[in-house]
Amino acid sequence: MLMGFRCARTVSFGPAVVLLLASFPLAGAGADSAPGIPASQLVREVIQNEVHSAEADHTRWMYRLHHRDPHTDEVKECVDSREVTICRVLARNGHPLPPEEAQREIQHIDALARNPQKLKEQQKSRQQDGDRALKMLKMLPDAFNYEYEGREAEYLRLRFEPNPKFKPPDRESRVFHAMVGSLVIDPESKRLVAIQGRLVKDVDFGLGLLGHLNKGGTFEVRREQVGDGVWETTLLDVNVHGRAMFFKTINAQQHEVTEDFKEVPPNLTLAHAASMLEAPSLQARSEKAH
Repeated sequence: MLMGFRCARTVSFGPAVVLLLASFPLAGAGADSAPGIPASQLVREVIQNEVHSAEADHTRWMYRLHHRDPHTDEVKECVDSREVTICRVLARNGHPLPPEEAQREIQHIDALARNPQKLKEQQKSRQQDGDRALKMLKMLPDAFNYEYEGREAEYLRLRFEPNPKFKPPDRESRVFHAMVGSLVIDPESKRLVAIQGRLVKDVDFGLGLLGHLNKGGTFEVRREQVGDGVWETTLLDVNVHGRAMFFKTINAQQHEVTEDFKEVPPNLTLAHAASMLEAPSLQARSEKAH
């Protein structure tokens, strides 16, 4: 639940950016070798990078998003304009939209571009989720204890568990602090590649009257470098059971894969973004979307 690193692209966890921190030597060349600095210090430096990235990066993208939850299975093409993000549905339930639905989708995109109020409301919710995710991201160094666990290809894997000295300041962080899991870190750039977590106990709010989350819930976020120093979330998987969710744009059960990133101009208008989604060339992408 930390994280949609992107939390709908506001904390791409807005990745990207570069706070240049010196790279560190590895203690040895073996598969289980660890850096010559404490795991907690490495995490703190990585999070400094990510926070700086989330606050400083203004890169905008066109990308494909495959979203599944208990009620929806859709592939969308999305474009970040300077005002809001706009998306066009290409496929549902594993099949490209039939021609008449595809045409209605184009008409819908045109209507949104002419009256973007709904998009602005969605963008506001994404921004609020991004702020929550960023707040929890900043807590990572203090909320957990870390130890090196080994390597994952060229990356380092660290295990984390709750730090008993950390006092969660709010409901969101109480859920966050009830998790164990692992971080995957790129030791060269000191960037966060992945995070996985699992709730190890039930969490009640207001003696259960205000909400309850069941033990065993999981989340996973994975990221890739899509440009020079720019990292974006490519996988978001959430499987949490209960009735106290804090993110407005993340469901309790959902799986999202984001791919095919193409950078767009930072001053791209909503009208131009809509025209990119209405282009005939998108039909070929639609036919491959299933």
